[in-house]
Amino acid sequence: MAGHPPLEQLVEAGARLSAAGHEWGLGGSGLLFALGLAEHVGDWDLQTEASPEACEAIFMDRPYQRFDANGCHADHKLTLLDSEVEIIIRFAFATPRGVIRIPTRVSGLWQGLPLASPEGWTAAYWLLGELDNAPMRTAKAETLLAHFATHGADRARLAELLEQPLPAALAVRLAALPTRD
Repeated sequence: MAGHPPLEQLVEAGARLSAAGHEWGLGGSGLLFALGLAEHVGDWDLQTEASPEACEAIFMDRPYQRFDANGCHADHKLTLLDSEVEIIIRFAFATPRGVIRIPTRVSGLWQGLPLASPEGWTAAYWLLGELDNAPMRTAKAETLLAHFATHGADRARLAELLEQPLPAALAVRLAALPTRD
């Protein structure tokens, strides 16, 4: 099935974060869709550096479920129960080498909405594939890596990721990407 959840859900959630002064970016399958790398969006993943408490206050009038750090996830999430939106708060992974942060960095716009870093989501999908044994996530990482082979990765966002305690195999793959300013 091609398509995505109602765009209004994304717009409304993003507008709330923006109105509260928090930067955010569209990640996950929505990012892949915006880049023309996927035909379907399961839900809207919004990435932000806002605190979990700030996000709870922003969405206090909406039914939500909060998820805190668990397993390989060293971040927090709010799943809005009345829409297909998940707020990923301070995106990070717990690994044997330490916590890997995937900072919120806006990489462009789609439909006038900010896009999260595709470099960051490449690392996130790779880590999810490895840490959660999720081949579909690994495939998404490979799709993004192939995209960078043609379009180049942003040099600054890539350098920021390479400062993290990445697994050696991921660091090698990212370091080998062609870059652009």
